[in-house]
Amino acid sequence: MGMRYARFLAFFCLGLYAHAENQPSCASIAGTSRLWARPGVRFVIIGEMHGTAEMPALFRDLVCSAFKAKRPLLVGVELSDQHQIDLFTGSADDEAAVRQLTSVKEFGQQDGRGSNAMLALLQALREFKRKGLISHIVAFADSSPQNSPAQGEKRMAEALATASIPNALTIVLSGNVHACKGTLPDVASYPLMASFLPPAETVSLFVIDRGGEAWNCQDGTCGPHRLTPRKGTERGITLSPAASPFPGYDGVLSTGIKSTASPPATAKK
Repeated sequence: MGMRYARFLAFFCLGLYAHAENQPSCASIAGTSRLWARPGVRFVIIGEMHGTAEMPALFRDLVCSAFKAKRPLLVGVELSDQHQIDLFTGSADDEAAVRQLTSVKEFGQQDGRGSNAMLALLQALREFKRKGLISHIVAFADSSPQNSPAQGEKRMAEALATASIPNALTIVLSGNVHACKGTLPDVASYPLMASFLPPAETVSLFVIDRGGEAWNCQDGTCGPHRLTPRKGTERGITLSPAASPFPGYDGVLSTGIKSTASPPATAKK
């Protein structure tokens, strides 16, 4: 009996060790427990200003926090080439995977979606997928030049909805305009991406920070541009529409710090 118990204990401890080894180290984010416990949530849309170093890193930690929900996880990224994402996540050669991914057109653009920080996020997501912690990475950006901007918003939502699987939680990093569950008259008069997802099953969070800079293109100039501080003084989630600086969001996700610009991953060193 003692020998059987010792063997059982050894296997049990080995299992715990293997599980711990499989779990990445992630910094905590205030408010995530309440978010993942929200009844019926299927889609969590994070609306950021592309081109910062801080937000992709925070998004990684947000995905990491969702492991506790014990549901299948899908992660949406605002890129358009699903084939290249699949090659990247499926490659056994780390250097070749990065080289191939950064050779695609989107990583040569300067709108923040192909930044150094985004590349680091994708590498982290690739590792999560290889460990079986997330099910799939979804490239949901609309790449069809035939579509109007309004049609593009609907197509992005359709890509996320089509990729969804039973009982899955889909966590999405998008531009802050796409994350609106309605319209933003000062930006666009048509419904935006998050408005095409089931309202009761979708939580949209507007990213705020203490200002700083983001790498993007404005007025014909690409590079670091100043951000407006949004009173994001504490790192964490506030689930209240009143906390958002704009209508159409269920709350905010704050980095709690100033942002720094992250240049394109393909920029010459």
